[in-house]
Amino acid sequence: MSRTVNQELGARLENATISMIVNKGYAGASVAEIAKKAGVSAGYLYSHYKNKEDLVRSIYGSRVEAFDNYIDTTLDECRTVREALSRITAYMFSMSDSEPDLVKFLFFLINEHRFHIPVSRLKATRDQCVAILKKGVSTGEISPSLTPEDVYIIFFSIPLQQMQIRMDAKSKVRKFSAADVERVTTFCMKAAL
Repeated sequence: MSRTVNQELGARLENATISMIVNKGYAGASVAEIAKKAGVSAGYLYSHYKNKEDLVRSIYGSRVEAFDNYIDTTLDECRTVREALSRITAYMFSMSDSEPDLVKFLFFLINEHRFHIPVSRLKATRDQCVAILKKGVSTGEISPSLTPEDVYIIFFSIPLQQMQIRMDAKSKVRKFSAADVERVTTFCMKAAL
């Protein structure tokens, strides 16, 4: 488990780690390079984190926890799945626009076989999918024949793929608009029936 890190140094370490992972990959980013980019010694980094995985897991965990909290709050506040999905999609697209390196970092880790997503994280995602399914079935917005895995594909994978496509686009049109949120929300809701 990581120890408490000075906030300024913690932010520098987080930014350096995200940058190095995005630019060099998980295996290609060394602790020494991350420490150098953050302006600290590797010894300092090791005094707060057991290893690179501990550092990366700490960043991943805190950022995903913030997203989880947003999803849970939104599901509680919204009366319909469509309203919740619209808000969640807008949040995701906003993150893609405002923090593209963070989003690339998270995408990379999700798909990196060397990085193991904690079981508790996988369970939290499944629980959210179950909650969306339950709410959607009760409001008539989601087919009762869908599974939590189907919900994940429809309500998370589709917006995530839209983000990935936009981020990978060579064109200058990268920012998401309200029309993009509405289009993706409508597409997902139709897929859920």
